[in-house]
Amino acid sequence: SQMSYELWRDLEEESEGDLQGRKPEIGNVFLMDRDTDYVTALCSQVVYEGLVDDTFRIKCGNVDFGPDVTSSEKSIKVLLNAQDKVFSQIRNEHFSSVFGFLSQKSRNLQAQYDRRRGMDIQQMKTFVSQELKGLKQEHRLLSLHIGACESIMKKKTKQDFQEMIKAEHSLLEGFDLRESTGFIEEHIDRQVSPIESLRLMCLLSITENGLIPKDYRSLKSQYLQAGGRGYGPEHLLTFHNLKRAGLLTEQVAGETLTAVESRVSRLVTDRAAGKITDAFNSLARKSNFRALSKKLGLIPRLDGEYDLKMPRDMGYVFSGAYVPLSCKIIEQVLERRGWLGLEEVVRLLNGNEFSVAGGAGE
Repeated sequence: SQMSYELWRDLEEESEGDLQGRKPEIGNVFLMDRDTDYVTALCSQVVYEGLVDDTFRIKCGNVDFGPDVTSSEKSIKVLLNAQDKVFSQIRNEHFSSVFGFLSQKSRNLQAQYDRRRGMDIQQMKTFVSQELKGLKQEHRLLSLHIGACESIMKKKTKQDFQEMIKAEHSLLEGFDLRESTGFIEEHIDRQVSPIESLRLMCLLSITENGLIPKDYRSLKSQYLQAGGRGYGPEHLLTFHNLKRAGLLTEQVAGETLTAVESRVSRLVTDRAAGKITDAFNSLARKSNFRALSKKLGLIPRLDGEYDLKMPRDMGYVFSGAYVPLSCKIIEQVLERRGWLGLEEVVRLLNGNEFSVAGGAGE
């Protein structure tokens, strides 16, 4: 992020003359390294645009809808932007709300078509010249998005999507870890998806600050098995790369020291410190994610059902189970007008925050 900012400043300086007198169109810019928030990227998306991307892959704002969506033998490339009146209204909606919206939209369109009945010649002429083309375009897009929803539903049902979401929520909350690990093992054994299996393993690793050695070896062994029980030994390099990136790691004794343990260790002899380390290693281990989650309130406290149609916070993008860390950081910085009071959060992120105001670094 620091490099991106410096490059941006260089470009600004080169075009400084062209920008004089122009009012800034952007109030704040946040640049974050990806490793600041791996967890959000590893969670299954449940808003419409996210599921379209997961299922069909959005490339440069375009998506290719195949015959299963178009109900024809042809595929259609669709540009997903604000000009698509249907997409612009549902892109950020939780998927559970999308079908209801599309159904209502269909009825509204039909009502607009039905207005033709009883029109005189002049009214019909105006309708054809001003409204009919737009209605046909909207009807075409509506049909495509309904088809996309149906296709997403079919594919996600095959992948036991609801069970996967449940496992993710357990990992985020730190509950039923044995059950979630068992789900990952079953996922591998059934060979549902090599990417999804790795994603769940990485999510478990990051939320728990690494896998317990026994679980790490077991899951890795199962994943690399050949002969229909795993995905094959050719993925060995993948594990190496994920470990280097810090996405899928094994817990090491030296990495499990808590802040309390570190402070206590400074007050005693080396021999006593070793005994303290062993004692702490036998306790439940807390990762930075757990501490960040508690500090920032990333797991919403629910009183009853979470209202996905009228959400009260950003947690709706993950069905009310988790508020994205990166979004929460931005919210806090904007509310505080800076990083003051977030020193502990920055420490837990192992990051070096920097802020710039009015062209001067702070």
